[in-house]
Amino acid sequence: MTVDLPIPVVVTRHQCPFCRITRAKRAAMVAHIGRCWHNPAARGCKTCVHYEPADPDGPYPEHPGWDEGCAQERDLAAGLQTGCPQWQPTA
Repeated sequence: MTVDLPIPVVVTRHQCPFCRITRAKRAAMVAHIGRCWHNPAARGCKTCVHYEPADPDGPYPEHPGWDEGCAQERDLAAGLQTGCPQWQPTA
């Protein structure tokens, strides 16, 4: 008589200390930490005092809302940035 039971497997994952996502490979996590939006050392938009988050509510119901922005007039149309020379930490 055979019994088909699952076999437990131990897996090592690497977790970002800033945003808590995980990666299987250490090198991939090290690369992520360097550009993580929640890492102040990356000098990214989401940790900057000039960052203006998106607002889904517009001035009237048909308005699509407002996109993310930068108070220093940096163009974020291509996406958020890291390593910004105008970056200042949030309070």
